[in-house]
Amino acid sequence: MRDPHGYGRIVRAEDGSVAAIIEEKDATDEERLIDETNSGIYCFDSEKLFAALEQVGTDNEQREYYLTDVVKILREQGEKVTASIAADADEIAGVNSRVQLAFADNVMRHRVNEGYMLRGVTIIESALTFITPGARIGADTVVYPMTFIDAETTIGEGCVVGPSSRLQGAKVGDNTTIDNSIVLQSTIEDDATIGPFAHIRPGTLVKTGAKVGGFVEIKNSELGIDSKVPHLSYIGDAQIGDYVNIGAGTITCNYDGFEKYRTVVEDGAFVGSDTMLVAPVKVGKGSFTGAGSVISKDVPEDSLAIERSEQRTIGNWAKKRRKKRDSNNSKA
Repeated sequence: MRDPHGYGRIVRAEDGSVAAIIEEKDATDEERLIDETNSGIYCFDSEKLFAALEQVGTDNEQREYYLTDVVKILREQGEKVTASIAADADEIAGVNSRVQLAFADNVMRHRVNEGYMLRGVTIIESALTFITPGARIGADTVVYPMTFIDAETTIGEGCVVGPSSRLQGAKVGDNTTIDNSIVLQSTIEDDATIGPFAHIRPGTLVKTGAKVGGFVEIKNSELGIDSKVPHLSYIGDAQIGDYVNIGAGTITCNYDGFEKYRTVVEDGAFVGSDTMLVAPVKVGKGSFTGAGSVISKDVPEDSLAIERSEQRTIGNWAKKRRKKRDSNNSKA
């Protein structure tokens, strides 16, 4: 073992057989230089083992009963004691501290990631990519650092995932991009784009070619084919049709403090920026909503719904305000 610190040492006799196992605290300086360590894996003749255990004492630095003393006792009784050397020391690494736990975790992560890479997945930085065994990832998918993929996730071929993304129970199609985003118990179909900084919450379906952009949260909703929610929106409990554009700042007001309600936006509709859709409400096929509107009534097909007061412009208001401010400052 490269670093035997903390492990019991295997002491061999001149003929190469095992003479004893010495715990580190009881080892001499010379014995601590031995790099052959005890894995803690044994195979005993049970009858001889239990007889030897009767002779184990506590004459050691820790005043404890050492199972390893059985090796020396059996040898003194004329029994044969042998040891097998593991081909890979990492296979028998012990975990007795947080440092050793981190080492074991790193070893397993490298092995898991290596398996995916051998099957055609590109992992940009294996040490910073966390994939749980059982996840299915297609060939030619690229996974960037600080990405977490759980065992219930399936990712298709040719995708780009990460950096800094988390997929839990996600089903992702082919040629989809997930950038700096979270996808939980949801389905993302082929050729979709998620992120950056999107949050796809459970029960969501993002259909082929759809886009969920920066700082968008979608929950328990369906986003149709080639539909887009590009910026700064919350879509909850909604049915969004195909070829729909949702303007920046749009919110589905789906909760009245007691119950959740659904919003429906039909195919080809255009929802203007900063629209509040007060559920339950429907925007009909091909319809538009004006920016800044609060839509609380259904909008028929091919219509424009706009709900805001008429702009009022007061001439010279700013000039008068500055003059008043300057006058007040001069009196102070």
